[in-house]
Amino acid sequence: MGGKSSKPKKPAGTVSDIDRAVLDLKVSRDRLTRYRTKINMDSDKLLEKAKLYKLQNQTSTALNLLKLRKLKVKETDKINEQLLTIQSMISNIQSKEEEKEVLSALRQGKNALQKLHEENTLEDVLKLMDEVEEQNEIEKQVNDILNQTGEELSEFEEGELEQELQALIGADAGAEATTESPLELPNVPTQKLPTVEEPAQIPAKKAQGGRVAVAS
Repeated sequence: MGGKSSKPKKPAGTVSDIDRAVLDLKVSRDRLTRYRTKINMDSDKLLEKAKLYKLQNQTSTALNLLKLRKLKVKETDKINEQLLTIQSMISNIQSKEEEKEVLSALRQGKNALQKLHEENTLEDVLKLMDEVEEQNEIEKQVNDILNQTGEELSEFEEGELEQELQALIGADAGAEATTESPLELPNVPTQKLPTVEEPAQIPAKKAQGGRVAVAS
């Protein structure tokens, strides 16, 4: 895209009428150019001879040579006009060919644009723009809601985290209170313990004769 459009290549061996006409004109131009060169050389020779005859006092012959040279010069002028006409025709034909190629490229571009316009009509473009604008508006609303919700959630979460922290602190304090600690045993006494007297035993015979009251 954006590059120079290449000229359509013609099939090998194909010569159009325009190509043939341009070729004929160029052949005529070259032939006239060679003929003009020959006439100019003849004119120069006639001039040199006229000078020579003038020096030889052959004035009449010298004048005739100059007359002939003058005819040659006039013929050269005609050839120049013909060459100018031929060159102008060649340039015009080439220019028209360029215009034809430009018009062909413009026509192809117009057809391409027309096809694109058929695929994407003005209504489609306007609808697409409306949809894009609508989606942008929805996106903006969603972002606004998320931003607002994010602030509220932050405040709520901050209070909730404070309560959770207090609960954790209370739980840790209770856990510390209920955690089993080593039993504190009394100190070993350093003084001699008092002697405990055993109760007197009842004689066996007396015990057999009497009844022992049992508390009910």
